[in-house]
Amino acid sequence: MSYTRSAAVQKLIDSAETKLLIYFLDGNVRTQYGRHNFQSNRPARNPRAVEIRRHERSIAKNAPFIKVAMIYDLSDGHEIARFKKGQWL
Repeated sequence: MSYTRSAAVQKLIDSAETKLLIYFLDGNVRTQYGRHNFQSNRPARNPRAVEIRRHERSIAKNAPFIKVAMIYDLSDGHEIARFKKGQWL
């Protein structure tokens, strides 16, 4: 079974500057791409910082269920931060 993304979703992924990869304790894996626009759809001054903060909020919300979570910079592929066993490394 193949999955194709809609054009709108692909546009959001292409504009993202960061990616969050989450490995849960039950074996599930999720990938979340950064979203740096605000609700009013106005652009952020520092989009990368907004995306990282949103990823951190998502991790804090699901912390008891997370085995490992990693935030990556999509421009160069380097790891920005890692969350493991309930704490940031």
